[in-house]
Amino acid sequence: MLKKFNLFHSILGIFFKNRPYDEKTVEISDQEYFVRGITLDDIKDLLSIEREVYAGELPWTKTAFLVELQSSEPHLYLLIQKEGKTIGFIGCRIFGKDAHITNVAVSSQNQGKGIGSFLIREVRQFAKNNDCETISLEVRISNKNAQRVYRQLGFVSNTIKPDYYTEDKEDALEMILYLKEE
Repeated sequence: MLKKFNLFHSILGIFFKNRPYDEKTVEISDQEYFVRGITLDDIKDLLSIEREVYAGELPWTKTAFLVELQSSEPHLYLLIQKEGKTIGFIGCRIFGKDAHITNVAVSSQNQGKGIGSFLIREVRQFAKNNDCETISLEVRISNKNAQRVYRQLGFVSNTIKPDYYTEDKEDALEMILYLKEE
């Protein structure tokens, strides 16, 4: 009987872990936002946010987003909107027991309002639901504000990756959040 229960539980786990994100309205710092999974139709908005946040650079191309969004590997890509306008997004992909944040950006005029932190907490829940032990990400060595936010969320510095960013050869700091310690 126990074997049948475990098999049934495993099948249910697979079904529920990989189900689509339920869109919802959330309140962050007394403001109302709408959060949902990213679709292929959203890529233009994501590229626009990247251009603004990264001073005209595009860390991710349209093709990179297409590949990630159509991947069969477990992943989560969310956007957040205010009054129908996309103002931020986050993406992560599961690699073994790690949920790796591949991309996160919040428009300049919406930074400092807790939106990025909210998106990372959504990734944390996704990671826990997928039995991950860690969440990892890379951040520019020069981006002290982002590093501060990540540390406030429990991330710790791990290693420096030399010349990580191809456009300017800047080093990246890899940061990790250990979920088992929560």
